[in-house]
Amino acid sequence: MKEIIEKYKEIITENKIIVWESEPTSYRLRSIISFIDGSHLTVRDYLFQTGRKYSFHWQDKDDKLIIRWDNALHWEKIDTFPHHKHEEDNVSSSKEVTLDDVLNHIYVGLKK
Repeated sequence: MKEIIEKYKEIITENKIIVWESEPTSYRLRSIISFIDGSHLTVRDYLFQTGRKYSFHWQDKDDKLIIRWDNALHWEKIDTFPHHKHEEDNVSSSKEVTLDDVLNHIYVGLKK
């Protein structure tokens, strides 16, 4: 994770790790990453022996949802199921499935 944060340090003002537990075949990560525009990303990324569960929740400085990426199993008709994203009242397919993918998306948005 350090390498990923370093890669996007130009837009990151703080990375607060809330939970980090690692074992040979699993991990649990919860953190909050703050950005130069006052927005922040809540990261939940868990790897279990049975699979991976994630949620990346990006909110603006007023805590309004910008995008949430996750892989909950409730949008079966999305072509990237179970991977999807929520923007305002829309749910759509998502190819952003890792922290690096999500930070790259945010980076591009903030550097415009």
